[in-house]
Amino acid sequence: MRRFLRATALIAPAAILIARAAAASESGGHEAMPLDAILWEMGIKVLDVGIIAFFGFKLLSKPIADAMAGRSAAVRAALEDAKAGQRDAEARLAELKARTAGLDKEIEALRNQAATDIERERAILLKEGSAAAEHVAQHARETVRQEVAKARAELHREAALLAVNVATATVKAQINAADQQRILDEYATSLEHAR
Repeated sequence: MRRFLRATALIAPAAILIARAAAASESGGHEAMPLDAILWEMGIKVLDVGIIAFFGFKLLSKPIADAMAGRSAAVRAALEDAKAGQRDAEARLAELKARTAGLDKEIEALRNQAATDIERERAILLKEGSAAAEHVAQHARETVRQEVAKARAELHREAALLAVNVATATVKAQINAADQQRILDEYATSLEHAR
């Protein structure tokens, strides 16, 4: 930066003076300046530019240096952040690779566990189903036994009623009024003796 300012301070006045001299010679109405006047004027211009450059450098060097230092610090901080981000990303990538490396084994273990669980549940369901079927069969046998006993009792009752009805009908058909009177008399006599 300093070299650029120095080169500019030296070249700019010379270029200006040469351009003035060329313009003066082309205009035709002016006389050409002697060389020592050109050099003297050029020296004063160089001195002016040098003074301006010196004070400009003195005034602007600190803010420019501070701005450059700030920019440099910002770039360094951004680089550090980028490196930290890269390290984090690499750590996450390594963690994900480790996870995915064990993922196949974990999936196989889960499949085996699921197959074992399914087989165990199947056995439990078969056992429970068998027990439930046995319970239903036992209940059905007990219900049939009770129904058969009830039907036998009903048949016995019906048979007894039928026998009583048949006997009543037979007795009614065979007993006449004289037999009835005799039975009543015998009953009355038995009651009197019982007193």
